Amino acid sequence: HCFILVPTAFLLIIYVKTESQNN
Repeated sequence: HCFILVPTAFLLIIYVKTESQNN
């Protein structure tokens, strides 16, 4: 039903984790 939202949220989590590692 909203299968787009799940991978989008997953990518967002990965992005935040990457940003945290860079700091």
